[in-house]
Amino acid sequence: MAELRQARAEDVHELGRICYEAFKDLSDRHGFPTDFATIEFAQQVVGMLVAQEQVYSVAAYNGDTAKGSNFINLWGEVAGIGPISVDIGAQGEGLGRRLMDDVIAAARKQGYEMIRLCQDSFNMQSLALYASLGFDTKEPLAYLELAANGEPDPGFRPATASDFDAMDELCQSIYHVSRKGDYEVFLALGFPMFVIDRGQIAGYLISSALGHGVAETTDEMLALYAGYGANAPGAHSFVPIRDGELYRGALAAGHRNIKVMNLMSLGPYEEPQGTYAPSAMF
Repeated sequence: MAELRQARAEDVHELGRICYEAFKDLSDRHGFPTDFATIEFAQQVVGMLVAQEQVYSVAAYNGDTAKGSNFINLWGEVAGIGPISVDIGAQGEGLGRRLMDDVIAAARKQGYEMIRLCQDSFNMQSLALYASLGFDTKEPLAYLELAANGEPDPGFRPATASDFDAMDELCQSIYHVSRKGDYEVFLALGFPMFVIDRGQIAGYLISSALGHGVAETTDEMLALYAGYGANAPGAHSFVPIRDGELYRGALAAGHRNIKVMNLMSLGPYEEPQGTYAPSAMF
């Protein structure tokens, strides 16, 4: 039986390979593009997470052979899980449940009541697993490839650390939790962050699937999508499908559906009130 221990830098090469192969196998079987285009990209993501002090990383090993990993970020008031992956040859043996139990226990030990994740809607195995662990589905999300031909809004600009207080005030008014820890982590890592500046911050969007955004109105979020897509061809973001006005506006602007995911929550959950773009964790 595989043993679980904290992931270390020397594990990254193999854990990244497993992550790439597991996600590619699942996506190929269901006819969707994989989240990790190359092994090297998966290794970069795993390496970034393992290096983060505020991310709890667990690795599964059978002797010297890596079998899988899981991660939970502890950047703010909500703990976010992912990505979890199990070696193709070790799937179906209960290792995924053990990896989930381990990160949930780690978050509980740190005092977290709110734990969330996003799950591919086509993955029936993970949907059943997370439900059995107590997660409730809260929101269907469309994962979009952003069009690159949008016209940047005059108020669209890169975010700076001086914007963080205003960004978080807007975030708390919509999400009901602070995500200021996310900003600080992503700024340190060099992830692009953008705001719509109307003399005050009317919205922001953090790049990559790990990033999120909020905005005062649908038009402001659409402006963020357009600016982000124009600045980073091939960029992706999320939109809650139940926000029909935002979703229809995104499609009309040329942003393309990639897949549907489910936002799932364990513990207290207060539904966001307003316009928002979740991350791959919540």
